[in-house]
Amino acid sequence: MANSRVIRTFSIIGADGAGKTALVEALWRIADPKRPPAEGSTSRLDAEPEEKKRNFTLALHPESFEEGGRVFHVLDCPGFAAFLTEVEWALQVTEGAVLALSAADGAHHRAERTYDVLADSGRPAIAVVTRIDHEQADFARTLADVEASLKVKPIPVQLPILRGGKCAGLVDLVSMKAHLHDGKGRFEEGEIPGELAAEAERLRTALVEAAAESDDALLGKYLEGGALTEEEIALGLARGAAEQRFLVVACACAKSGVGIRELLDLVVRIFPGPEAREVKGKDLAGKDVTRPATPEAPFCGQVFKTTIDHFAGRVDYVRVFSGTLKHDATLMNPRTRSEERVSHLHRTDGAQTAEVPEAGPGEFVVLMKLKDAHTGDTLCDPGAPILLPPFAQHTRPVSYAVHAKTGDDKAAAALQKLIEEDPSLELARSPDTGEMLLQGMGQAHIEVTVERVKRKHGVEVTLAPPTPAYLETITAPAKAQGKFKRQTGGHGQYGDAHVELAPKPRGEGFEFEDAIVGGVVPRQFIPSVEKGIRGALHSGPLAGYPVVDFKASLVFGSYHDVDSSDMAFQVAGSMAFKKAVLEARPILLEPVMRLEVRVPEEYVGAVLGDLNSRRAKVQGMEPLARGVLIRALCPHAEAMTYDADLRSLTQGVGYFTMESSHYDPVPPPIAQKIIERRRAEGKVKGVEE
Repeated sequence: MANSRVIRTFSIIGADGAGKTALVEALWRIADPKRPPAEGSTSRLDAEPEEKKRNFTLALHPESFEEGGRVFHVLDCPGFAAFLTEVEWALQVTEGAVLALSAADGAHHRAERTYDVLADSGRPAIAVVTRIDHEQADFARTLADVEASLKVKPIPVQLPILRGGKCAGLVDLVSMKAHLHDGKGRFEEGEIPGELAAEAERLRTALVEAAAESDDALLGKYLEGGALTEEEIALGLARGAAEQRFLVVACACAKSGVGIRELLDLVVRIFPGPEAREVKGKDLAGKDVTRPATPEAPFCGQVFKTTIDHFAGRVDYVRVFSGTLKHDATLMNPRTRSEERVSHLHRTDGAQTAEVPEAGPGEFVVLMKLKDAHTGDTLCDPGAPILLPPFAQHTRPVSYAVHAKTGDDKAAAALQKLIEEDPSLELARSPDTGEMLLQGMGQAHIEVTVERVKRKHGVEVTLAPPTPAYLETITAPAKAQGKFKRQTGGHGQYGDAHVELAPKPRGEGFEFEDAIVGGVVPRQFIPSVEKGIRGALHSGPLAGYPVVDFKASLVFGSYHDVDSSDMAFQVAGSMAFKKAVLEARPILLEPVMRLEVRVPEEYVGAVLGDLNSRRAKVQGMEPLARGVLIRALCPHAEAMTYDADLRSLTQGVGYFTMESSHYDPVPPPIAQKIIERRRAEGKVKGVEE
């Protein structure tokens, strides 16, 4: 594999509706003009039924193509907020990002969240203003939006040429030539239209200054009055983009093809090739390892997407970072320490695949029927093991209780297969309520998963809000006797335990104390009393929830030489606890969640009002580069619908993280309703006589 081959690997990102997938389709048609465009809103890439139903991308879609002797590997990324975790993963396996911004909508708030993910990744970016021929398109307004909303300086490298409501071409601000398009994907260079000359000159001055300021040598030349060459301008833009000093801005119309070929040229100029990226990871002993991203180095790649179905089996999409992968190779998975045999290699081609003889750094390859490779796994040469950084996982803010019509075991097995495809999902059994919980990044994320599990595995499940894990505790000391005496003909049963209860600080759990003096209860029966109390504390007196945060002391008792037994003292301990807890002023506790909510400034008032209506306690606010961070504590019962409500409240741009914090007393009016409901359901047990 020749080292001189030009390869670029990048992601296409942006908010839903920005035209990302149409842009990928247009790039693909430039590479192969004979292929027909997608009809209507149906994309060749968004092929899954769930995507067709919603008309937007729900998962990473790889695309590989060649154009003009150059090879491009592209990841079309979801734009919907609940799927932005996959954008993070895409940026980890690509060298740059094309950020799609609709000229009709501007750089609206939904683009802010995507740009946050991009900024955190450290990857260079090119913003592409799409839909420039739309009747409401405004290129200048979009540039202003970038600076105001994304808080980054836009540096246009192109200017659209509009004639009769159509985009006839663009001005290349680097060469200062007009590219006039013929509507068939080709263009001719010409002079800049007179009405755009002044604006083009102004923008080019800003462009050259930005390029010069990104490199000391270029800045020195520029300040001395020297003119920068096109190659020097491109070098300065690439360095500035790599350092995220500014955002390079291009323009394109996917439908007509204007700007598409120029975008590929810009990608080659601005984004680094795979050889510029040093591969960093750890060996099997946990020590740091680095290696060059060359075809001759030991092989190393990372699985960035996994699919599993009944027909194709397991399909893994791998980004090659170093080395050359060929047929019949043996690879190691450092996570499992197992080896995998690769029979055939395929290249991604939208919804199709084509077999290839080998794959080198920067390339995407499809591997079929690996035994146990999951999304995020490293695959490497067994003789030179390396473990790449895993994909980031975040707190999954949304949970739903899953109820299966065919039984929990079958549903759990089917859902686990989807989790192998999408590690941002998690399936767990609540230790408090026993419910099977499906956890994800948003309501839409969960709903799509339910649709997929039915389509791919024939398992139908329904969703319900999870039951809050309420607890009970005591607020005052109390003491009671539990005496169990029963005569059954032969040996009887006798146990007598006097137990004192005392409250403990929140979160300290249950403590048992042996305070027996003088042997009134034999040593062998004291653990039996504790066991009886532990068995009884799982169902409190108010609503049948577990009782926590108290100390139980066995202070007195009596026994019978013949009739006393382990079981008798267990029952006596349970009876004593159940009597004493009624006198200890029990209260109901509810789980409280820690929320971090990120919203644009104009929605802060509405969000704060909504949080107050949920009994939340705002802990503070912090200004961000783009918006405001609100920290709050909110009862779990009030936060279960927060994902959908926040999206509605902020027009889909607000987002949050949520994790467990602590327990607080339930306000008496709400507690009374919970107690009445639980007692009507028969969840509260009495004291044994």
